[in-house]
Amino acid sequence: MKNILVLSLLFFASFVSAQDDALEAPDYSVKGLFNNKATLTSGTLVLLETAEHIATDQATVGKLIQFRVRTNVIAEKEVAIRTGALAIGRVKAIEAATYNNPAEIRIELQYVQSVDGQTIPLSGQEQSLRGQFSGQGTEIAPGTSITAYVINDQKIKVD
Repeated sequence: MKNILVLSLLFFASFVSAQDDALEAPDYSVKGLFNNKATLTSGTLVLLETAEHIATDQATVGKLIQFRVRTNVIAEKEVAIRTGALAIGRVKAIEAATYNNPAEIRIELQYVQSVDGQTIPLSGQEQSLRGQFSGQGTEIAPGTSITAYVINDQKIKVD
């Protein structure tokens, strides 16, 4: 009778310990909470290209212009802005062509979209795009390169 009681206690004890091993405690460590954020620092270079045709005879001051990101922008070894992401600029000024100079369009870049959907402000430095020949208007073809810089440090949620 003692043997049966001892065997049943051993069996019950092994069953309870097996169930304890099957249940895992959730990971509440700090490491798991912040791994998916990267800081995109101020001054980071963003290479862009025009996504539409722009001509001095069709553009107006204040018109929004679409750009696309040419290459991935990396922050802390993670992609913060993907190739092909949308960027927006606006026409700041248009100077008409003269006898000695071609027409000129000044563009101010405003923001770009990050991988988590945030709009990241870009440098307000205006960029001048000028035609080739005196007395003629300026046309900017899609795919024309333009550079921009991130204005402020931004926390980006990365995958």
